[in-house]
Amino acid sequence: MLTSYRSKEKERKQKLLSIESDIKEISEAMKTAESCFNETTDGDLLDALIYDRAALESRYNYLLRELKALDSLVE
Repeated sequence: MLTSYRSKEKERKQKLLSIESDIKEISEAMKTAESCFNETTDGDLLDALIYDRAALESRYNYLLRELKALDSLVE
């Protein structure tokens, strides 16, 4: 029983580290996308950057929800 708890806790910690890593990666990508957006004047490229930014924001929000769900398992 204790082994099962330790195994689940180890799995939760690994998932937590993975999500935190993904959040950092997405945050950097969002900064890069914002910088490109601010420097671009081409209309077609602006459209693509808007869609990219929306996708990154959606992924970021998903990861935050997953992180909160993991945190709620501890409580």
